[in-house]
Amino acid sequence: MSQLRRQSVTPLAERLLKRLKEMARKLIYASPIHELYLKGPHPLRLLGTPKDPWAGSVTAGSHILAGNFFNEGGLLSNPDHAKGEWQDGQIWQAMNLSPKWQQHLHSFCWLRDLNRVVDRKAARDKAIILTRNWLQDFDSWHDLAWSPDIIGQRLIGWMAYAPLILDSDDLIYRSKLLNSLARQARHLYHAGDEMLRGLPRIQAIGGLIIAGLYVPGGESWLDRGTALLKLALAQEILADGGISTRCPEDMNRVLQNLLMIRASYKATAHNIPQTLDDAICRMIPALKNLLHGDGRLALFNGSVEQNAQDIAKTFAFAADLEEKAVGGDGGESGFRRLANGVVAVIVDAGPPADRDISQKCHAGTLSFEMSDGKQRIIVNCGSSRSLALMAETDFDKLSRSTAAHSTLILNDMNSSEIRDDGLIGHGPTRVNSKATSEAGHSLLEASHDGYLSRFGIIHHRTIYLSETGDDLRGEDVLECPKVGTHTPKFDLRFHIHPDLTISRQGAADRLLLRLPTSEYWQFQCSGGMIALEESIYLGDGVRVQNSRQIVVSGKADLKKTVIKWSLRRIEHNI
Repeated sequence: MSQLRRQSVTPLAERLLKRLKEMARKLIYASPIHELYLKGPHPLRLLGTPKDPWAGSVTAGSHILAGNFFNEGGLLSNPDHAKGEWQDGQIWQAMNLSPKWQQHLHSFCWLRDLNRVVDRKAARDKAIILTRNWLQDFDSWHDLAWSPDIIGQRLIGWMAYAPLILDSDDLIYRSKLLNSLARQARHLYHAGDEMLRGLPRIQAIGGLIIAGLYVPGGESWLDRGTALLKLALAQEILADGGISTRCPEDMNRVLQNLLMIRASYKATAHNIPQTLDDAICRMIPALKNLLHGDGRLALFNGSVEQNAQDIAKTFAFAADLEEKAVGGDGGESGFRRLANGVVAVIVDAGPPADRDISQKCHAGTLSFEMSDGKQRIIVNCGSSRSLALMAETDFDKLSRSTAAHSTLILNDMNSSEIRDDGLIGHGPTRVNSKATSEAGHSLLEASHDGYLSRFGIIHHRTIYLSETGDDLRGEDVLECPKVGTHTPKFDLRFHIHPDLTISRQGAADRLLLRLPTSEYWQFQCSGGMIALEESIYLGDGVRVQNSRQIVVSGKADLKKTVIKWSLRRIEHNI
C-alpha cells in the first residue's frame, strides 16, 4: 500500500519572501546594470541546428501566411483590420492579448507551423518580417517576453529553424539576431530557473543548454545549464517516471524537451549526463501508462488528448533507450493502470500537486477512465485551457470540478478546493492505493480523505478487471465512523464518451452502452438510484461536445455506505 501526502498550505513567511525576491529581480532586470551582464562577444554563426522531430500544423502555418495566428483551435485576428490581418510587425503592438496568446507568440513555437508551409519563400519572408519586428520591440528585458521559460522556448525555436529566420542577405539583421540570441542566453545564465517548477523549469534550462551547445563560446552556459538540469531532474521527475505537477500533458512535453536536449548533446559530441538518460528511461513507461488504446493521453489534471502521431514520434525519438526503460507501478506519481486484453483502466490515485505547482490540477482524486481498444468509454470531461476554449470561463471552473470526473462527489462539493487564484487549496492530504495482480486478474484498492474534515467521511474505491478485460467491477465505500443527523448526498458519476449511445435495458439498475463498432457493454449498479444526465466533453481541446453521464445517487446515512457497479462486455443480441 503506497500513501501519497500533499502540502496544501505554504507558510506565509515563505510566500512573502518569494514575492520580495521576484520584485527585486524585476527591478534589477529593468535597470541599466543588467544590460552590462548581457554584453559579450557577438557570435557570427551557429555551430549547427538542433533537430525538432515534431511536425507543426500546416493549417496554423497557412493562417500565419494569411496574417493570422492559429493555435489549439483558437484564431487570433486583428480587430482593427477589415480582413483581420496582422501586417508586418503589428502583432507585437497588439493590446489586451491573453497571457496564453502572448506566451505562444513570444515563444516563437509557431515557427514549427510556418516550417510546414509548402511555399518555402513565403514562409521564410514571413518568418524574417516577424522576427525583425520582434527584435525592434523586445531586444531588451521585458517581464513576460523575457521570462526564462519563454526565452528557453524561443532560443530553441530560433536555432532549430535558423534556415527560416537567418536566410537573409541583410547582414545587419543577421548580426542583430545572433547577438540577441547570445544576450538572451546570458540572461538565462544569470537568471537560472528562477524558482520555476515543472515544465517551465525544463524549458528554461533546455534553452540554456542548447544555446551552450550551438552558439560559439557558450561553454559556460552549457556547464551552468547541465548543473541546473541535474538538480531539476531530481526534483521534478519522480521515481516511477511521473512529474511533480501531475499533469500528463506536461509529462509529454517535458519528455519532448529532455529528448531534444539529449539529442543535442549527442549531435555535438558531448557526453550525455547519466541522470538525463535515467530520467528519460523512467518517463517512457510512465507516459505509456497514461495512454489509451487510441495512442492519446488520458484526461487528468488539465490534459487534453493530444496528437497520437506526435506522441508516437516521442517514443520513436527515444527508441535507443526503450530497452533500458524500467516502468514503475504508479505508486509515486499516483496514476494506476489496469490493462488486460484490449481494455485499459487508468485511475488518478493521488492528491493534486502541492499548492504552489497546482495551477493545472483538478479536483478529480480517484476518478478513472476506461477504453476498449481505440474506443474510449468512461472518461473525464477534460480541460478548457486551450486557446479555443479559454474564453469560456465557466467551462474552466466546471472542467476542474469533481463533478466533471468519473468519481464520487458529496453534496455537490469538490473533493479539493479550487481557489480564486487558480491553485488547489484544501483537499485530500492522504491518498492510499495498492495494485495487485493474480492469475491475470487485476485489482486496485484506493482511498482519499478529501471529505474527512467536512463530513467525517473517507472515500474508498476498489476496481477489479478480469483477465480478459471483458469484466470491470467497482465498489465505492463511504466510511463514516460517526453518523450524524445531517447525512450528505452522494453522486457517483460515470461520464460517457460522446461516440457512445446509452439506452435503458429493462431493469432499473441496468443500462446498455453501444460503441460505434456495434459492440455492447452493460452497466449495472446497486446501492443507489440510477439516472442519465447531460454532460460535456472537452477532450480534443478545441470544441465542446455534448455527451451523457450515468449518475448513481443516494444518502451516506450508514457507517459504511456501499455502492457496487459493473461494466461487462455482452453479445449484441442481448
